[in-house]
Amino acid sequence: MNHIGRDAWQQPKAVLESLNILPGAHVADLGAGGGYFTFRFAEEVGPTGKVYAVDIDRDALNVITQYSRVKGIANVEVVLATESDPRLPEDQIDLIFICNTVHHLQNRLAYFRNVARYLRSKGRIAIIDNSPTGFAWLFGQKTSKERIQKEMEEAGYRLTANFTYLSKQHFQIFHRKQPRKEGEELIRSGDSP
Repeated sequence: MNHIGRDAWQQPKAVLESLNILPGAHVADLGAGGGYFTFRFAEEVGPTGKVYAVDIDRDALNVITQYSRVKGIANVEVVLATESDPRLPEDQIDLIFICNTVHHLQNRLAYFRNVARYLRSKGRIAIIDNSPTGFAWLFGQKTSKERIQKEMEEAGYRLTANFTYLSKQHFQIFHRKQPRKEGEELIRSGDSP
């Protein structure tokens, strides 16, 4: 969704400021689409960082690959995900960013329990989704911030930031309730505790 006029309501500069991404960070853009945020993240993380453009749509990833080649952007890697797994490197991600995609996830509780293994100890998940207004609401392309918070808490995360400046969306950041200690083994979804 990279249509003309998106910058006005999406406020990408404000979103990036709120995320405070450091040079060298590893960021996963889940549901990257045509790369609206992907390439902005690539600038933020710089040459020592990495951005994973994650999508289940091979055509969208091909667009990102071609643009990266043409522009000489070397710190973006495309990842063809499945509906249940973003297929990222384990214990390597500082930020998982999900914009206008969380409402497409079928079993969010299992999904977010699973993605914890990809986050570094202090890694976080940022979720922007459509607010309950307008066409997005009518066509089911939204999830309320209250529901997201409840599901994320059940999946083992805590809300650490809630931004209200986006007119068409809500924006929340979550951290794991108890970050792993260095060397601690991860419990994957489906494993017994």
